Amino acid sequence: MGNLRNPSGYFFVNNYAARRVLGYNQASGINRIITLTIKNNMTRLKPAPLVFCLFILCISLTTAFAQSADDMQVDIVAVDPAGSATLGNDEKLYVKIRYETEIPVRFQAIAMREGSPLEVGAIKNPAALHAPGAGEALAWVMYLNPTHVDAVRIVVLDEAWQPVHQLSHEADVTWQGVVSVKPRKPAEWVPPLIKAELRKIDYLYDPAPQRYGVLFDILFFLNLAAIPVYVLLQLHMLWRYRYRWRELAVIPIFPYIIIGFYVVAGLDIETSFLVTFLFRYTLCALLWLVLVWLAKRFWQHKLPPPKLYKPPKD
Repeated sequence: MGNLRNPSGYFFVNNYAARRVLGYNQASGINRIITLTIKNNMTRLKPAPLVFCLFILCISLTTAFAQSADDMQVDIVAVDPAGSATLGNDEKLYVKIRYETEIPVRFQAIAMREGSPLEVGAIKNPAALHAPGAGEALAWVMYLNPTHVDAVRIVVLDEAWQPVHQLSHEADVTWQGVVSVKPRKPAEWVPPLIKAELRKIDYLYDPAPQRYGVLFDILFFLNLAAIPVYVLLQLHMLWRYRYRWRELAVIPIFPYIIIGFYVVAGLDIETSFLVTFLFRYTLCALLWLVLVWLAKRFWQHKLPPPKLYKPPKD
C-alpha cells in the first residue's frame, strides 16, 4: 500500500498496513492525528463562504442606495415671498418643492447669505418624512433676530437624517426682529401644503423622529439663567473685593467693553453675533467668577499679603 501525502504535509496511511507494521496503538494515534488535521482545515474554511456572502451583500446594498440617490428628482417650484420682502420675526419664508424619489425623504430649509448658512436665531420646518414616490412638499425658515438672507437652500435628507441631495434658490428677504404690525398674507399654495405636512407628521410613521434631548434643554436654561446671576455676582465682587481679588474679578468685563465699543462706534457687527456672544460667553464669565470666589474663600489666608497692603490701625 502506498502512502499519500495531502497538501498540509501529513501522510494518509492505510489502516490495515499501519496496524501490522506499526502496531495497533501507533496506528490509532496516526489516525487520530489525521482526523484532527482534517477537522482543523475544515474549521478554517467555514468562515470563508460567510465572509464572501457578506461582501457581496454590502456591495449590493451600496449600489442600491447610490442608484436611489442618483435617480432622485427634486425641484423648487416657488418661493413665498417671491421678490424682495421685509418680514417680522413671526413670518416665514416658504419654499414649494416637487419631488420624485424611490426612498423616503425629508426636506429642510436653510437660509444663506453670501454662500454661508445662517443658524443663529433660525427656526426651521420640522422636516416630515415623505414616502417614496412623486409629490409636493413644503419647507420654511424664519428668524427671531434681525437677519438678511440672499438665498435659501433645500437639503434633502433620508430616513436617518443623512443628507443625500441639495439645491438652492435666490431669496432677498430681511427679518426685522420684531413682530410685524400688519402680517402679510401667504401665497395660495401655502395653506394646503401646511395641512399636508401636518397630516404627515401626525399620521405617517417616522422610525427616526428628530429629538433634541434633555441635555439641549438643560444647556439652554443654564445659559439663560447665567445672565442675571452673572450681573449680580459681578457687581458684588467689584464692590466688596480689594486688591488682587478685584483685579481677578475685572477680567471677564474686558470682552464686554470691546463689544460695547463696536456698538457705540457704529461699526458693522451682526445682531446674531451679539446674541450668540451674550448666551455663550456669559456662562463662561460666570464660571470664572465662581472660581475666583472659591479661591478667595479657601486660599486667601494661605497667600501672602499684597505689596500695597496696609495693616489696620489700632
